[in-house]
Amino acid sequence: MLLREIRLQNFRNYEKAELCFKPGLTLIRGANGQGKSNLLEAIYSLCFAGSFRQVRDEEMVRFGSSFYYLCGNLLSNELSYQMEVGYAALQKRKVVKVNGNIEKRGKFNRVFPVVFFVPEDLEIVRRGPEERRRFLDRELCQLSSAYAADLNAYRRALLQKNRLLREQRHSPALRELLSPWNRQLVKYGSRIIAYRNQIIQRWAEKAGQNYRVLFRYGHKLEIIYHCSLAYGRLGGEPAADAAQLAELMSREIKARESEERARGYALVGPHRDDLFFFLDRREARKFASHGQQRGIVIALKAAQVQYYGETMEKPLFMIDDIFSELDEERRRQCLLLFEAAAQVLMTVTGENKETELYLPGREAASLYIVQSGTVKEAKLN
Repeated sequence: MLLREIRLQNFRNYEKAELCFKPGLTLIRGANGQGKSNLLEAIYSLCFAGSFRQVRDEEMVRFGSSFYYLCGNLLSNELSYQMEVGYAALQKRKVVKVNGNIEKRGKFNRVFPVVFFVPEDLEIVRRGPEERRRFLDRELCQLSSAYAADLNAYRRALLQKNRLLREQRHSPALRELLSPWNRQLVKYGSRIIAYRNQIIQRWAEKAGQNYRVLFRYGHKLEIIYHCSLAYGRLGGEPAADAAQLAELMSREIKARESEERARGYALVGPHRDDLFFFLDRREARKFASHGQQRGIVIALKAAQVQYYGETMEKPLFMIDDIFSELDEERRRQCLLLFEAAAQVLMTVTGENKETELYLPGREAASLYIVQSGTVKEAKLN
Protein backbone atom coordinates (compact mmCIF):
# COMPACT_ATOMS: atom_id res chain seq x y z
CA MET A 1 0.00 0.00 0.00
CA LEU A 2 1.17 3.51 -0.77
CA LEU A 3 0.09 6.87 0.61
CA ARG A 4 0.47 9.34 -2.24
CA GLU A 5 -0.69 12.56 -0.61
CA ILE A 6 -2.58 14.02 2.31
CA ARG A 7 -4.12 17.42 3.08
CA LEU A 8 -4.92 18.55 6.61
CA GLN A 9 -7.09 21.43 7.76
CA ASN A 10 -7.58 22.37 11.43
CA PHE A 11 -6.27 19.01 12.63
CA ARG A 12 -4.52 19.15 16.02
CA ASN A 13 -1.92 21.94 15.77
CA TYR A 14 -2.09 22.13 11.95
CA GLU A 15 -4.06 24.97 10.38
CA LYS A 16 -3.27 23.76 6.87
CA ALA A 17 -0.73 21.32 5.51
CA GLU A 18 -0.23 19.34 2.32
CA LEU A 19 2.30 16.55 1.76
CA CYS A 20 3.14 14.24 -1.12
CA PHE A 21 4.88 10.94 -0.44
CA LYS A 22 7.06 8.56 -2.43
CA PRO A 23 7.63 4.83 -1.98
CA GLY A 24 10.41 3.86 0.40
CA LEU A 25 11.55 5.83 3.44
CA THR A 26 10.24 9.26 4.43
CA LEU A 27 11.71 10.96 7.49
CA ILE A 28 9.59 13.49 9.37
CA ARG A 29 11.96 15.56 11.47
CA GLY A 30 11.37 18.10 14.19
CA ALA A 31 11.79 18.87 17.86
CA ASN A 32 9.40 17.43 20.42
CA GLY A 33 5.96 19.03 20.55
CA GLN A 34 6.04 20.44 17.00
CA GLY A 35 3.43 18.11 15.46
CA LYS A 36 5.27 15.04 14.13
CA SER A 37 3.05 12.55 15.98
CA ASN A 38 -0.05 14.55 15.02
CA LEU A 39 0.84 14.10 11.37
CA LEU A 40 1.01 10.32 11.75
CA GLU A 41 -2.30 10.41 13.64
CA ALA A 42 -3.87 12.27 10.73
CA ILE A 43 -2.66 9.62 8.28
CA TYR A 44 -4.02 6.83 10.46
CA SER A 45 -7.34 8.66 10.88
CA LEU A 46 -7.57 9.04 7.12
CA CYS A 47 -7.10 5.29 6.61
CA PHE A 48 -9.40 4.09 9.39
CA ALA A 49 -11.75 6.99 10.15
CA GLY A 50 -10.50 7.15 13.74
CA SER A 51 -7.41 7.79 15.81
CA PHE A 52 -5.08 5.11 17.20
CA ARG A 53 -5.23 7.10 20.42
CA GLN A 54 -8.18 6.77 22.78
CA VAL A 55 -9.58 10.22 22.05
CA ARG A 56 -12.83 11.76 20.84
CA ASP A 57 -13.06 13.54 17.50
CA GLU A 58 -13.53 16.93 19.14
CA GLU A 59 -10.13 16.55 20.74
CA MET A 60 -8.52 16.41 17.30
CA VAL A 61 -10.01 19.75 16.20
CA ARG A 62 -7.46 22.56 16.20
CA PHE A 63 -7.87 24.95 19.15
CA GLY A 64 -10.19 27.81 18.21
CA SER A 65 -11.62 25.99 15.18
CA SER A 66 -15.00 24.36 14.69
CA PHE A 67 -14.01 21.45 12.43
CA TYR A 68 -11.21 19.36 11.03
CA TYR A 69 -10.86 17.96 7.53
CA LEU A 70 -8.54 15.31 6.09
CA CYS A 71 -8.21 14.35 2.45
CA GLY A 72 -5.77 12.01 0.79
CA ASN A 73 -5.05 9.50 -1.92
CA LEU A 74 -4.12 5.86 -1.23
CA LEU A 75 -3.09 3.07 -3.56
CA SER A 76 -3.98 -0.42 -2.31
CA ASN A 77 -3.98 -3.61 -4.38
CA GLU A 78 -3.56 -1.47 -7.50
CA LEU A 79 -6.78 0.41 -6.70
CA SER A 80 -6.81 4.13 -5.97
CA TYR A 81 -8.85 5.47 -3.07
CA GLN A 82 -9.72 9.10 -2.52
CA MET A 83 -10.33 9.29 1.22
CA GLU A 84 -12.01 12.15 3.09
CA VAL A 85 -12.73 12.45 6.81
CA GLY A 86 -14.38 15.54 8.29
CA TYR A 87 -15.78 16.43 11.68
CA ALA A 88 -17.97 19.41 12.64
CA ALA A 89 -17.64 20.07 16.37
CA LEU A 90 -20.78 22.17 16.84
CA GLN A 91 -23.04 19.60 15.17
CA LYS A 92 -20.95 16.70 16.55
CA ARG A 93 -21.16 15.25 13.05
CA LYS A 94 -18.53 13.15 11.32
CA VAL A 95 -18.54 12.39 7.61
CA VAL A 96 -16.37 9.77 5.91
CA LYS A 97 -16.17 9.55 2.13
CA VAL A 98 -14.48 6.98 -0.09
CA ASN A 99 -14.14 8.03 -3.73
CA GLY A 100 -16.80 10.66 -3.14
CA ASN A 101 -19.36 8.27 -1.62
CA ILE A 102 -20.46 8.77 1.99
CA GLU A 103 -19.86 5.78 4.25
CA LYS A 104 -22.69 5.04 6.67
CA ARG A 105 -21.99 5.90 10.28
CA GLY A 106 -20.43 2.98 12.10
CA LYS A 107 -20.19 0.94 8.88
CA PHE A 108 -16.71 1.96 7.76
CA ASN A 109 -14.91 -1.35 7.34
CA ARG A 110 -12.10 -0.72 4.86
CA VAL A 111 -9.07 -2.88 5.51
CA PHE A 112 -5.81 -1.20 4.54
CA PRO A 113 -2.42 -2.78 5.29
CA VAL A 114 -1.05 -0.27 7.78
CA VAL A 115 1.26 -0.96 10.74
CA PHE A 116 2.15 1.81 13.16
CA PHE A 117 4.58 1.91 16.03
CA VAL A 118 4.24 4.54 18.75
CA PRO A 119 6.31 4.87 21.95
CA GLU A 120 3.40 3.58 24.03
CA ASP A 121 3.69 0.24 22.22
CA LEU A 122 7.03 -0.31 23.91
CA GLU A 123 5.07 -0.83 27.14
CA ILE A 124 2.99 -3.71 25.78
CA VAL A 125 5.09 -6.33 27.54
CA ARG A 126 4.84 -4.55 30.91
CA ARG A 127 1.20 -3.50 30.75
CA GLY A 128 -1.75 -5.34 32.21
CA PRO A 129 -3.95 -7.77 30.24
CA GLU A 130 -6.59 -5.14 29.42
CA GLU A 131 -4.00 -3.05 27.58
CA ARG A 132 -2.69 -6.06 25.67
CA ARG A 133 -6.22 -7.04 24.63
CA ARG A 134 -6.81 -3.50 23.43
CA PHE A 135 -3.60 -3.62 21.40
CA LEU A 136 -4.54 -7.01 19.97
CA ASP A 137 -8.08 -6.00 19.00
CA ARG A 138 -6.87 -2.76 17.43
CA GLU A 139 -4.40 -4.62 15.24
CA LEU A 140 -6.74 -7.47 14.26
CA CYS A 141 -9.59 -5.11 13.38
CA GLN A 142 -7.20 -3.62 10.81
CA LEU A 143 -6.56 -7.08 9.39
CA SER A 144 -10.14 -8.25 9.11
CA SER A 145 -13.47 -6.44 8.82
CA ALA A 146 -15.18 -9.73 9.83
CA TYR A 147 -13.20 -9.75 13.08
CA ALA A 148 -14.20 -6.14 13.73
CA ALA A 149 -17.87 -7.03 13.20
CA ASP A 150 -17.63 -10.06 15.50
CA LEU A 151 -15.89 -7.98 18.17
CA ASN A 152 -18.58 -5.29 18.08
CA ALA A 153 -21.34 -7.91 18.32
CA TYR A 154 -19.55 -9.63 21.20
CA ARG A 155 -19.14 -6.38 23.11
CA ARG A 156 -22.84 -5.57 22.74
CA ALA A 157 -23.84 -9.00 24.03
CA LEU A 158 -21.35 -8.76 26.90
CA LEU A 159 -22.74 -5.38 27.92
CA GLN A 160 -26.28 -6.79 28.04
CA LYS A 161 -25.25 -9.91 29.96
CA ASN A 162 -23.35 -7.91 32.58
CA ARG A 163 -26.33 -5.60 33.01
CA LEU A 164 -28.61 -8.59 33.60
CA LEU A 165 -26.13 -10.19 36.02
CA ARG A 166 -26.18 -7.01 38.11
CA GLU A 167 -29.95 -6.64 38.00
CA GLN A 168 -30.78 -10.31 38.74
CA ARG A 169 -29.54 -9.85 42.28
CA HIS A 170 -32.73 -7.86 42.91
CA SER A 171 -34.94 -9.76 40.47
CA PRO A 172 -34.07 -13.47 40.13
CA ALA A 173 -36.65 -13.86 37.36
CA LEU A 174 -34.25 -12.05 35.04
CA ARG A 175 -31.90 -15.04 35.09
CA GLU A 176 -33.94 -16.70 32.35
CA LEU A 177 -33.00 -13.83 30.03
CA LEU A 178 -29.30 -14.71 30.21
CA SER A 179 -29.53 -17.66 27.82
CA PRO A 180 -29.91 -15.72 24.54
CA TRP A 181 -27.01 -13.46 25.46
CA ASN A 182 -24.87 -16.47 26.35
CA ARG A 183 -25.60 -17.90 22.91
CA GLN A 184 -24.47 -14.64 21.34
CA LEU A 185 -21.30 -14.61 23.41
CA VAL A 186 -20.49 -18.18 22.41
CA LYS A 187 -21.18 -17.53 18.73
CA TYR A 188 -18.97 -14.46 18.42
CA GLY A 189 -16.51 -15.21 21.21
CA SER A 190 -15.44 -18.55 19.75
CA ARG A 191 -14.72 -16.91 16.39
CA ILE A 192 -12.75 -14.14 18.08
CA ILE A 193 -10.59 -16.62 20.02
CA ALA A 194 -9.97 -18.78 16.96
CA TYR A 195 -8.89 -15.81 14.84
CA ARG A 196 -6.69 -14.34 17.56
CA ASN A 197 -4.91 -17.65 18.00
CA GLN A 198 -4.44 -18.16 14.28
CA ILE A 199 -2.83 -14.76 13.74
CA ILE A 200 -0.75 -14.76 16.90
CA GLN A 201 0.81 -18.10 15.99
CA ARG A 202 1.91 -16.60 12.67
CA TRP A 203 3.23 -13.44 14.31
CA ALA A 204 5.00 -15.40 17.04
CA GLU A 205 6.97 -17.51 14.58
CA LYS A 206 8.20 -14.46 12.69
CA ALA A 207 8.86 -12.42 15.84
CA GLY A 208 11.02 -15.22 17.25
CA GLN A 209 13.12 -15.23 14.08
CA ASN A 210 13.37 -11.43 14.10
CA TYR A 211 14.51 -11.38 17.71
CA ARG A 212 17.30 -13.87 17.03
CA VAL A 213 18.47 -12.14 13.85
CA LEU A 214 18.29 -8.53 14.99
CA PHE A 215 19.01 -8.49 18.67
CA ARG A 216 21.25 -11.52 19.11
CA TYR A 217 20.56 -11.81 22.81
CA GLY A 218 20.89 -15.59 22.61
CA HIS A 219 17.38 -16.06 24.00
CA LYS A 220 14.35 -17.81 22.53
CA LEU A 221 11.31 -15.55 22.22
CA GLU A 222 7.83 -17.09 22.50
CA ILE A 223 4.53 -15.22 22.20
CA ILE A 224 1.52 -17.15 23.46
CA TYR A 225 -2.19 -16.38 23.38
CA HIS A 226 -3.53 -17.38 26.79
CA CYS A 227 -7.20 -18.29 26.64
CA SER A 228 -9.39 -18.03 29.73
CA LEU A 229 -11.22 -21.22 28.80
CA ALA A 230 -10.17 -24.53 30.32
CA TYR A 231 -8.28 -25.14 27.06
CA GLY A 232 -5.65 -22.85 28.58
CA ARG A 233 -2.60 -21.73 26.65
CA LEU A 234 -3.49 -22.01 22.99
CA GLY A 235 -0.01 -21.12 21.77
CA GLY A 236 1.92 -24.22 20.81
CA GLU A 237 -1.20 -26.41 21.07
CA PRO A 238 -3.08 -27.90 18.11
CA ALA A 239 -5.21 -25.08 16.73
CA ALA A 240 -8.80 -25.30 17.96
CA ASP A 241 -11.38 -24.23 15.41
CA ALA A 242 -14.37 -22.03 16.20
CA ALA A 243 -16.76 -25.00 16.52
CA GLN A 244 -14.57 -26.71 19.11
CA LEU A 245 -14.12 -23.48 21.00
CA ALA A 246 -17.87 -22.80 20.94
CA GLU A 247 -18.57 -26.16 22.57
CA LEU A 248 -15.86 -25.57 25.16
CA MET A 249 -17.06 -22.04 25.88
CA SER A 250 -20.66 -23.23 26.35
CA ARG A 251 -19.55 -25.82 28.91
CA GLU A 252 -17.38 -23.29 30.73
CA ILE A 253 -20.20 -20.74 30.99
CA LYS A 254 -22.49 -23.43 32.37
CA ALA A 255 -19.87 -24.55 34.90
CA ARG A 256 -19.31 -21.00 36.17
CA GLU A 257 -22.95 -19.91 36.11
CA SER A 258 -23.27 -19.64 39.90
CA GLU A 259 -19.98 -17.76 40.23
CA GLU A 260 -21.02 -15.25 37.58
CA ARG A 261 -24.33 -14.62 39.33
CA ALA A 262 -22.51 -14.07 42.63
CA ARG A 263 -19.97 -11.67 41.17
CA GLY A 264 -22.34 -9.84 38.85
CA TYR A 265 -20.27 -9.99 35.67
CA ALA A 266 -19.23 -12.45 32.95
CA LEU A 267 -16.16 -14.56 33.70
CA VAL A 268 -15.85 -16.54 30.48
CA GLY A 269 -14.85 -15.33 27.03
CA PRO A 270 -12.16 -13.51 25.05
CA HIS A 271 -12.59 -10.39 27.18
CA ARG A 272 -10.66 -12.31 29.88
CA ASP A 273 -7.78 -13.50 27.69
CA ASP A 274 -4.17 -12.31 27.59
CA LEU A 275 -1.02 -12.27 25.49
CA PHE A 276 2.13 -13.64 27.14
CA PHE A 277 5.76 -13.04 26.18
CA PHE A 278 8.48 -15.47 27.24
CA LEU A 279 12.27 -15.43 26.91
CA ASP A 280 13.69 -18.92 27.45
CA ARG A 281 10.35 -19.92 29.04
CA ARG A 282 10.55 -17.11 31.61
CA GLU A 283 7.86 -14.45 31.51
CA ALA A 284 9.40 -11.34 29.97
CA ARG A 285 7.17 -8.99 31.95
CA LYS A 286 8.83 -10.14 35.16
CA PHE A 287 12.35 -11.19 34.16
CA ALA A 288 13.38 -9.41 30.94
CA SER A 289 15.45 -6.22 31.01
CA HIS A 290 14.17 -2.95 29.57
CA GLY A 291 16.31 -3.48 26.47
CA GLN A 292 15.04 -7.03 26.01
CA GLN A 293 11.43 -5.89 26.33
CA ARG A 294 12.06 -3.19 23.72
CA GLY A 295 13.56 -5.85 21.46
CA ILE A 296 10.49 -8.04 21.85
CA VAL A 297 8.11 -5.31 20.74
CA ILE A 298 10.26 -4.27 17.78
CA ALA A 299 10.46 -7.91 16.67
CA LEU A 300 6.66 -8.20 16.98
CA LYS A 301 6.05 -5.06 14.92
CA ALA A 302 8.42 -6.29 12.23
CA ALA A 303 6.47 -9.57 12.22
CA GLN A 304 3.25 -7.65 11.56
CA VAL A 305 4.87 -5.91 8.60
CA GLN A 306 6.10 -9.25 7.22
CA TYR A 307 2.72 -10.91 7.72
CA TYR A 308 0.94 -8.21 5.70
CA GLY A 309 3.48 -8.56 2.91
CA GLU A 310 2.88 -12.32 2.68
CA THR A 311 -0.91 -12.37 3.01
CA MET A 312 -2.20 -9.09 1.55
CA GLU A 313 0.32 -6.64 0.15
CA LYS A 314 3.34 -4.76 1.40
CA PRO A 315 2.05 -2.35 4.06
CA LEU A 316 2.51 1.27 4.98
CA PHE A 317 4.60 1.35 8.16
CA MET A 318 4.52 4.40 10.45
CA ILE A 319 7.12 4.72 13.21
CA ASP A 320 6.88 7.46 15.82
CA ASP A 321 10.29 8.20 17.39
CA ILE A 322 10.99 4.80 18.91
CA PHE A 323 14.64 4.41 17.92
CA SER A 324 16.07 7.22 20.03
CA GLU A 325 17.56 4.79 22.58
CA LEU A 326 19.11 2.47 19.99
CA ASP A 327 22.69 2.69 18.79
CA GLU A 328 23.59 3.24 15.13
CA GLU A 329 24.02 -0.42 14.26
CA ARG A 330 20.71 -1.39 15.85
CA ARG A 331 18.86 1.31 13.95
CA ARG A 332 20.28 0.09 10.68
CA GLN A 333 19.38 -3.51 11.46
CA CYS A 334 15.80 -2.56 12.28
CA LEU A 335 15.38 -0.52 9.10
CA LEU A 336 16.73 -3.36 7.00
CA LEU A 337 14.07 -5.60 8.51
CA PHE A 338 11.37 -3.00 7.90
CA GLU A 339 12.17 -3.04 4.19
CA ALA A 340 9.33 -5.57 3.98
CA ALA A 341 7.08 -2.49 3.99
CA ALA A 342 6.22 -0.70 0.75
CA GLN A 343 6.51 2.66 2.47
CA VAL A 344 7.98 3.75 5.80
CA LEU A 345 7.09 7.06 7.44
CA MET A 346 9.29 7.71 10.46
CA THR A 347 9.50 10.65 12.84
CA VAL A 348 12.97 11.63 14.07
CA THR A 349 14.64 14.42 15.98
CA GLY A 350 18.11 15.93 15.50
CA GLU A 351 19.90 17.46 12.56
CA ASN A 352 21.07 15.87 9.30
CA LYS A 353 24.11 14.21 10.84
CA GLU A 354 21.93 12.30 13.28
CA THR A 355 19.20 11.72 10.71
CA GLU A 356 21.66 9.96 8.40
CA LEU A 357 22.05 7.24 11.05
CA TYR A 358 18.60 6.03 10.09
CA LEU A 359 19.53 5.41 6.47
CA PRO A 360 20.51 1.79 5.69
CA GLY A 361 23.35 2.72 3.36
CA ARG A 362 23.11 5.52 0.85
CA GLU A 363 19.60 4.89 -0.45
CA ALA A 364 17.55 7.96 -1.31
CA ALA A 365 14.98 9.06 1.24
CA SER A 366 12.50 11.89 1.50
CA LEU A 367 12.61 14.42 4.32
CA TYR A 368 9.99 16.74 5.80
CA ILE A 369 10.70 19.31 8.50
CA VAL A 370 7.95 20.00 11.05
CA GLN A 371 7.94 23.16 13.14
CA SER A 372 5.02 24.60 15.14
CA GLY A 373 2.36 22.93 13.05
CA THR A 374 3.91 23.76 9.70
CA VAL A 375 5.65 21.25 7.46
CA LYS A 376 7.95 21.66 4.47
CA GLU A 377 9.97 19.32 2.30
CA ALA A 378 13.75 19.46 2.57
CA LYS A 379 16.81 17.69 1.24
CA LEU A 380 19.12 15.37 3.11
CA ASN A 381 22.67 16.71 2.95
